Parts: sequence; C-alpha cells; structure tokens
Amino acid sequence: MTEDGRTLASYLLTSPHSNMLGCFRVPPAYVSDDLNWPLQRVMEGFAELYRKGWATLSEGSNWLVIHKFLKWNQPENPNVVKAAEKLFDQIPDECGVKPLLAWAVAEFEPRFSLEKLAKFKPFANPFDTTPKAYRKPEPEPEPEPEPEPEPEREPTTMSLSLVPDAPKKSDPVEEIFSYWQQRMQSPRSSLDDKRRRMIRQALKSYSPADVCKAIRGCSRSPFHMGENDRKTKYNGLDLILRNAEKIDAFIAIDDNPPAQGSGTPLTQSDRIRMQNERVAREWLGEEPQDDGRTIDMETAHESH
Repeated sequence: MTEDGRTLASYLLTSPHSNMLGCFRVPPAYVSDDLNWPLQRVMEGFAELYRKGWATLSEGSNWLVIHKFLKWNQPENPNVVKAAEKLFDQIPDECGVKPLLAWAVAEFEPRFSLEKLAKFKPFANPFDTTPKAYRKPEPEPEPEPEPEPEPEREPTTMSLSLVPDAPKKSDPVEEIFSYWQQRMQSPRSSLDDKRRRMIRQALKSYSPADVCKAIRGCSRSPFHMGENDRKTKYNGLDLILRNAEKIDAFIAIDDNPPAQGSGTPLTQSDRIRMQNERVAREWLGEEPQDDGRTIDMETAHESH
C-alpha cells in the first residue's frame, strides 16, 4: 500500500468507531476531521483499501467491513462470541457490507451461530469486484434468453459504492450536519431546510473539510461551549456558518484553540442579536430550539 493506505488502515484498526467484528459505520467526514485530510484524500484512501482487498466501504450507508479482521482478532471465549452475535444482529442487513461480514464470520469464527448466517448463504466473496458480486442470488427462473450484459462503469477513485442499489455518493450536507451533531452532542436536532441552505451556502466557498474544521473550532472554544457569564452554549450552525468572517474565525480557533477557562467573548453585535432574539422568543412564548442544549441564534429581524 501507499503511505496514505497504510495510515488509513491503521486509523481504522484503532478508530473509536471500531468494534469486535471489524464492521462499523465511519462517515468519511469524521475521518477527514480526525486525520486532518481533505475529503478527496480520504475517499482515495478508501478506494485503495478496496482495491487491495483490505476493506470495503458502502458509500451509500457509510458502513465499512475489514475483510480479515476476525482472522487476527478472534473472540477470547464463548461469552465474547455471544456478545459478538448480539452485535451482528444490531448491524442493519441493508447496510451494504453485512453479507461480506457474514463471509468473514463463516471463514474465521466457527463458534458463531449458523442460524444467524443462514440468510446470507451463499456468502459474498469480498475479493470478487465484478458489478454483480454483492447481489443476493435469485431463485432460478424458467429458461429464457440471456439478458445483455450490463455496461461496465468507468473506473474512478471516488466510486466506492459497492452495492448496486446504494447511492453513488453520500450527501456532504448530511455528513457535515451529522458531524455538527456529534461535536455539539445534539443528536435530536433536525436537518431542516434552513440548515441545509446554510451548509450549501458555506460549501460554495469552503471545502467540506474546512466547514468541519470551523465546527470543530467552535467546539474547542470554551466560551462558545458554555464557559461564559451566562453559562450558555453559543454553538449553533447559524452562528458558525453565518458568513465567511465567522467561518474563518472558527477555523483559526481550531488551528490554535484557547485554553480551558479562557472564554473568548462574542462580538458586541452577537450580544445584541442574542438579546433581541431572547426578548422576541419570550414575547411570542416560544420554546427553546432543538434539545435545549444547543442554541441556533436567529437574526434579529427574523425574530421580530
């Protein structure tokens, strides 16, 4: 492998997303953030791991399986095998790589329940890269003329969707929003039309990796994460992606994060906007947004 391939493989083996089966969900935006790589470089790394037969990423669902993980990381005892079986059940059948995981289990872990693997027989071969390799066999139909073969797709380093029915490319807007939810610990926040527009507007001038850096910069600012005189978090997407000045400022914080307790203050205009918004919401009797832990500050004229 190239140096990037080896680095990405090492990251996946030690990733906090990993588990005892070597099959887990790992959005490329997370990898871009953790390795400080542009998203294009991350995707090219995944393409290399697939070509080398080391791992498969279903780009439609962002689930990944390391093909021979269980060969070198077998469960220590029967109790751990039972835990692995429960984990196997929790992985969605439609995630795109579970048939390949079933192959690995059947190949390297004989103590696993055969009933759980029965629905995936015959097992998909992870080293067969033909277009139909991961389709479950259909019952044999009545004899009829052979259909014409499907046209071959032109190779591209960004084509990682190995399941024919999966989308060709994941939505960077959803990836960025998911990353914001993770960094701000706001899983119940929803990706509405307004947030989609904000992210798309930011992507016109910044790469997905830079937008993620701005989000991470906000999460690294003690003041914006609640260490202020109001004991309130100011980490909404409306603030982070408001304009280029804000995005640049948060990227700068990410590159040089302040020490805990330093409390970098908001600008005066932000304070006025916050006060106007709070008064307007109290007058209208509106409930706090999202899950009560993350504030998206609307502009003053919108509130009025």
